[in-house]
Amino acid sequence: MKIKLIALDLDGTVLNSCGYISDKTLTAIKMAIEKGVQVVLATGRSVGLICDEIKSIEKITYAISSNGAAVVNLRKNEIVFSNFITIDILKKIIEIIKDYPIVVEFYSNGNAYIDEEVFINPVKYGLSEKCLNLMSDSHNLIKNIFSVVDDRSECEWIKCVEKINIPFLKDDMKNEVYNSLLSINDKVKITSSVEDNLEINIHSANKGAGLEKLVELLEIDLKEIAAIGDNNNDIEMLQMAGIGIAMGNASEDIKAKADFITLDNDKDGAAEAILKILDKNLQFS
Repeated sequence: MKIKLIALDLDGTVLNSCGYISDKTLTAIKMAIEKGVQVVLATGRSVGLICDEIKSIEKITYAISSNGAAVVNLRKNEIVFSNFITIDILKKIIEIIKDYPIVVEFYSNGNAYIDEEVFINPVKYGLSEKCLNLMSDSHNLIKNIFSVVDDRSECEWIKCVEKINIPFLKDDMKNEVYNSLLSINDKVKITSSVEDNLEINIHSANKGAGLEKLVELLEIDLKEIAAIGDNNNDIEMLQMAGIGIAMGNASEDIKAKADFITLDNDKDGAAEAILKILDKNLQFS
């Protein structure tokens, strides 16, 4: 069956280990679009954190963002599907994580929100200058961010939290926070998109569910979709698609759940997969 849509993860897939998209991958994406294949971004990032080089490609209309918590029409800046963290679950998450010396990002309506103390006292959070620079231009600073949930009547964004992201975690802290969150494991979904982060969504939110909602809108059969990803927040998407492709840098667990495996993200694995998809005599090795 002909592939009509390709869903692309970003970090660890389209983006190399330095966080950039190669010319080869960018060319392959544009080639797919020219040949009439829809390209959809499927990422753990909020829309506001998607790199402009990719987001500005005019014929990429949709993004499945924040691990499927929002499906967004990029051209209209419009959410067409949402699955936000409810206030009661948000309170439970905050109660668990608020006393850890960790950076906590709230993704809401395509934006990222963070406590201003992170920048006032970065030593407390073990942040390097590089980490601070990654956040400085893209985040909204909030004073006493954990208290906002109790004063939500005056704060619109807290009512629309797509995902909570906890970046820059050392292994021991990552394990400790993860194990603490297991107490509400039936209410949240905990994943990672890179080695040093934890991502928290409402339990029913994932990229596969977001993809399913989108193809209903576009009237495309799931068998006509290829999805490419590398981490455990991509599993449902790879299994949902007609063809699920794991990157060479994916874990063995992800590879076992995929239909095919391409090269890693530093060897243009996403580009190689796209080019094979475009070949009408598609053969995966």
